[in-house]
Amino acid sequence: MSEEYITLDGLCQQLSISRATGRNWLRLGKIESQGIDTAGQMYFTEEYVSNLKQSLETGERRSLRSRRNKRYVSGKGLYDRYVSDICESTDTVKSLVDKLERQNICVTEMVMRTLLADCALKLLVSSGEITVDREIFPAYIDGSLTIGVWSALIDDIIQDKKAALSWANNNKNLMDTNYYYQKGEDVLGLLYMSIRDAGSRKAAGSYYTPTKVVRTLISDVTGDMGSRISEGGKRLFDPCCGTGNFLIQLPDDIELNNIYACDIDELSVQLARFNLALGRLSGRRHVNVDEAIWTIYEHIERRDFISEYRNDSECGGDDKKLLADPGYDIIIGNPPWGYTFDRETRTLLRKAYRTAAGRGVESSDVFVECALKLLTDEGVLAFVLPEALLDVHNHKTIREIIAESANVSRVSFLGDAFYGVQCPSLVLQLEKSSDPGHSKGAVIERDGREFVVGTDRPLGSENFMLRLTDDEYRLLCRIENTDNCEFLRGQADFALGIVTGDNAKYVSTECGEGMEAVITGADVYRYRCGKTEKYMYPELTLYQQAAPLELYRAPEKLIYRFINRQLVFAYDDRQRLTLNSCNVVIPHIPGLDMRYIMAILNSRVAQYIYEKRYNAVKVLRSHIENIPVPVADEETQRRIISKAEELMAEELITESSVNSEMQTYKTGKDHLQRYRLYEEIDDIVRKLYSVTDEEYEFIKQSLSGDKYML
Repeated sequence: MSEEYITLDGLCQQLSISRATGRNWLRLGKIESQGIDTAGQMYFTEEYVSNLKQSLETGERRSLRSRRNKRYVSGKGLYDRYVSDICESTDTVKSLVDKLERQNICVTEMVMRTLLADCALKLLVSSGEITVDREIFPAYIDGSLTIGVWSALIDDIIQDKKAALSWANNNKNLMDTNYYYQKGEDVLGLLYMSIRDAGSRKAAGSYYTPTKVVRTLISDVTGDMGSRISEGGKRLFDPCCGTGNFLIQLPDDIELNNIYACDIDELSVQLARFNLALGRLSGRRHVNVDEAIWTIYEHIERRDFISEYRNDSECGGDDKKLLADPGYDIIIGNPPWGYTFDRETRTLLRKAYRTAAGRGVESSDVFVECALKLLTDEGVLAFVLPEALLDVHNHKTIREIIAESANVSRVSFLGDAFYGVQCPSLVLQLEKSSDPGHSKGAVIERDGREFVVGTDRPLGSENFMLRLTDDEYRLLCRIENTDNCEFLRGQADFALGIVTGDNAKYVSTECGEGMEAVITGADVYRYRCGKTEKYMYPELTLYQQAAPLELYRAPEKLIYRFINRQLVFAYDDRQRLTLNSCNVVIPHIPGLDMRYIMAILNSRVAQYIYEKRYNAVKVLRSHIENIPVPVADEETQRRIISKAEELMAEELITESSVNSEMQTYKTGKDHLQRYRLYEEIDDIVRKLYSVTDEEYEFIKQSLSGDKYML
């Protein structure tokens, strides 16, 4: 094959999609190969792939701009949550971003550097480090303004002075902004994120940490360490420093010559150096400024942390020495999540890190593994991480590594803390220990409350049970160990709903010839389905992904909402198809009726297990398989099924159909009847788990959003 051809794997890598998605796009005709090589492999021309990428980035190929292609999101936006509420430069940055959008300015790297250097110079003026009586940017470039030791830091940011000055002269309305220096406010970081293309941020996993979160993390670490923080020159390291927001929040107790940091992004490092220098040197007249800036250059470096510090046979001599004698007492930061590694890097990482050994490589896990190696004994690690690290299967290996080398000392749950990112996060604080694997004494902050773990919950590879109070944890363990229970693991068939690949094309609101009704997640309520208004053809070969037809056509099956914080199961004996928001489970537990199992899964006790153990927004097969199902006698099952069938027979009366007082009365009465039936079933079920009246009230009170979903 000639060099201008690209394989399917290469195309998938360039588009940041999985190989499975690439194959599906081929099958559905969304992309086309340009031929087959002598080895029988399809290929694509460079021109075709380049045009495809461009059409994705511009939005021309809307059929491919699915949720799988979040990399291709462009544009600028104000990241005002990044700085504090009292930051005086927020409106300035917003005004500049608006101007760039209105004037349709192409923000190249040179343009970014020009705007950032202008901001840095004006922060110097605002801080009182320099004075100027004319336009500062052209004065600095033409040499009429000298700024002493600061010039090296500014020149690094600008780089091409000639091009920068030319652009600035042609865009003076974009250079007439005023920025205000406030200690601890990363105005440069705010500006950088706001004008940097969103697509490149997401591909790199670059979501800079809000100042509120940074300050809380540092306050917790320094507070927990107490006097140890200033004893014996404690060395601190931020391996993913970005523009330096963590560094400028550090207390003066940590001396400049004990602060180290790195980042893979050159411009971020240059901004971090400037930020740290301004924060440490502004207004201080008894500091050797030349020496301080030299230290900053030595200690704040552009480095690929996980590649350069890897522990394998290809490491260089200096890194081997560092790994043999880890030298950091505190490691803090917000490592990138979901960073897209190229194939060569993935191969190298797999040789070096246990967390990279699987099919996918989660960058945040590799950062934690590497950081733990670099910690001194009793050293403290505090990272902002995805909450999924606590229990999602993909993070199993890093949980094993943490349990083998450290204890959990603090967890702060943050929710969706990052601008434009729906991904719950947390601050995980660990202490390296020769007696690892413990959580007793850990401080947990969640939903505005704080508690201390009083029981030593084991840090297992399957799950870190750190969201729960001691009372919640004890009750969960007791329920999960109920006697005489069965599990659906190995005793049920599971099926995902149909992924069409293009709902606009394949799913209709009108039932055309040859079509049939298809159930969506929104149609599913506990015990029954509402009237569906979606239709599709039953030929499954048309679609991107589908389970075997016999699973949808089973004589009876349970269907459930896939994306939901509540367990919501219904019974279907009409052999209906389901879309991917509605999945299928067909239990085969001997002696247990499927409708009885539905009642168990719809119960508050099952919801308590699901919510407290997993805290998920997607109901996964593994969640359902691990819910204990009490083995009830035939009479108890009949009692439950009789009441469940009444719920299954109820017609859903929508609000839009209520047109009279009589209908309003009937609707209210029907709701009350359904609630009563649910409560009667739920009371029987909780007794099968030996849940006492007091425990049952505790479950009701502790469930978030206890909804009937009937």
